[in-house]
Amino acid sequence: MKGPGIKDYLEVIENLKLTAIKEGKTCIEVNSKQLHASVSPEHATMPTCCQAIYKKMLEGDEILQRPKGNTGFGSHLTVRFQLHDLANRQRMFPDKKRGRPAKSEEEKLAARKAKMKRNTEDLRNLIKGWLNEHGWEYVENKDFIEAHNENKRWVINVQGIKRGRKQPLPVKVSEVLKHIEDTKTHYSIAFNDSLSYRRQWNEIPEAVKNSLNMSVILADKKGNITEL
Repeated sequence: MKGPGIKDYLEVIENLKLTAIKEGKTCIEVNSKQLHASVSPEHATMPTCCQAIYKKMLEGDEILQRPKGNTGFGSHLTVRFQLHDLANRQRMFPDKKRGRPAKSEEEKLAARKAKMKRNTEDLRNLIKGWLNEHGWEYVENKDFIEAHNENKRWVINVQGIKRGRKQPLPVKVSEVLKHIEDTKTHYSIAFNDSLSYRRQWNEIPEAVKNSLNMSVILADKKGNITEL
């Protein structure tokens, strides 16, 4: 059975205030443990209880004791509510604005394209810098980087983050196979590093990888490059 919600706690706190005003009091103290015991002793709703207390605090109210820990929720929360001018005092903790203004479909599409482009470009830039460090010259094409070092040729297919279902590594390898021109050229697929790609690469027989002269290049979050 679901326990009381925040509206239940807010209503009880409001009634406590109104009752105290009728009795001529200028302030009341509310403790979360006592409030929880009176409203929801059989349900674990302490966070909801504390949220309601914070929500009812106005400027001039005082937190006498804070809960232990960093969550702000707990049985030690004790607040002194001042009872004067309730209608005009501002809330001490206004509701945070949640979310952002809704975007149009065109804006959403542009944002997705920008994200994919940015990720692909970041990976490309890492690969190009890495090639420069190792003495390779290169030219860029739409889907790959073609690098040269003396008589060696290296074709690197750069895979950025794309929409849709994430394709397994063997599918990516099969795409590269369609463009293999000779076995003297070194072919690689560049990815953002992941355990799944490493595992899938290790599952491909070494004889196959050696005969195709193929490897994978992985870039971690720190920009480190590893070739397998």
